[in-house]
Amino acid sequence: MRAAAMAAALLFSAIDLPEGNAYARRLLDKQRHREEILDRYTYDLLAVREDLDGAGAVKESHRRRYEIFFVRGRPVRRLVEEDGRPLSRARQQREDREAQELAEAVRSGRTIAERPGLRLASLLDRYDFRSVRRDEVGGRSAIVLEFSPRPGAGKGDDDGVLRAVQGRLWVDEAEEEIVRAELENLAPLKLRWGFGVSVSSLATRIEFRKVDDAVWLPAEDETVASGRVMLFKKFRTRFRRTYSGYRHFSVESTETPPSALPPPSPLPSPSP
Repeated sequence: MRAAAMAAALLFSAIDLPEGNAYARRLLDKQRHREEILDRYTYDLLAVREDLDGAGAVKESHRRRYEIFFVRGRPVRRLVEEDGRPLSRARQQREDREAQELAEAVRSGRTIAERPGLRLASLLDRYDFRSVRRDEVGGRSAIVLEFSPRPGAGKGDDDGVLRAVQGRLWVDEAEEEIVRAELENLAPLKLRWGFGVSVSSLATRIEFRKVDDAVWLPAEDETVASGRVMLFKKFRTRFRRTYSGYRHFSVESTETPPSALPPPSPLPSPSP
């Protein structure tokens, strides 16, 4: 009965959808704030890479578990487990040392501090949006926005990717927070995955959940990509990442792997 009532309400309210671009602009500052807040957490990441055959069956799979912390906006990974097994003591010490060296290099400005990859705030700022319907996500009403590249948008380092991607966003209507995103490519991509890698097909899904009853942060994402390496070897790969164990991470003067730190102190309230 409740499901039927929700479906009827979503259908009936379709005529009251907000204008897509105005609604997306309203989300922009909140999304930037969310991404800044993520920099103040450490969390656990399970990363799974699966090589697929032509029928989509898994040929080979690799699993790695990391502890992630941020230094000046860049995620630093500390590997703690591989294919379900803890690292040897010597390997763990080496991984810890490398993570600490990278953290120090970022903190001191000797290496790039920007977070790699595509941030959703970039989508909100540089795409054309259209409200298409209401949907139900986790028993709550969400507005679905479809987006495509906006002519004349400003250029940036990730411009080649941004202009070749379209997709959909699900926005929790009560909290105006993005709870799901789906992206797919419009044209072949050349990504920084390695020398000579061309991606012909790319599809990504990202899910978010509420953490500390305060902020929506990534819960899981999945990307399926296919293409060629060095123009000869074909590949089809699925990447799945699960985020868990969010906890505050704050350091006064230096950033080091969280396991080497004393218990973190409470964070100050972030600026709006």
